[in-house]
Amino acid sequence: MRNRLRKARARTAVAITASVVAFAAGGTLTAAGPASAAGSSRTPVIDVTNGRFNVILSNSQVGRLAAGDTVTAFHGFSTFQKLTIQSQGFDLEGRIQGRLRSHDFKSLWQVYNLPSSTGYKVWALSFKKDTSQSVLKEVFRREQLIDVNIDITFRVKAAALRGVSTLRIGFETLRLELDGTTKDFTVVNPDSGGAKDQDGDDVPIDFEPI
Repeated sequence: MRNRLRKARARTAVAITASVVAFAAGGTLTAAGPASAAGSSRTPVIDVTNGRFNVILSNSQVGRLAAGDTVTAFHGFSTFQKLTIQSQGFDLEGRIQGRLRSHDFKSLWQVYNLPSSTGYKVWALSFKKDTSQSVLKEVFRREQLIDVNIDITFRVKAAALRGVSTLRIGFETLRLELDGTTKDFTVVNPDSGGAKDQDGDDVPIDFEPI
């Protein structure tokens, strides 16, 4: 019983330590459980850090894209929280709350009649098959930035944190370009979320919307 209690306290301590690091990077991260009960009444803005964007392009599209007046799509990883792992051997649990400024990815999903819970890779496959892009262009031109409320919990198992000193938690972002205009759509659903270590390698993580 005492061993289980010590482990539970240690796990909570890891999450609280992470919240201090994460808060400086934007947004909030709080430990799951009673320690997170007291929160701010103001919704913080989540400032994301974007990494490199890679083009989503199949060989059959190269000639068509060169003709111009087409949508070019890229995908990249947007970091919501960057955490310093100071203890090993414990699960990391936390909660990300805040307000994200982004274009609405759900509008892009509706172009191809995809559920909003679908991962970005499925959207990319549909995009590659879209030879007209007529609906996509219409949606792209009318989309405006919106505030997206984020409230999710996450958990990373201790085994996945072995050798990890820095953990970046975030979601895939689609960047679309058309006629010189660029718009970013952060895909905030569990299938498009992830975590990366200090070397950029993927770390298994579980997300759950609240």
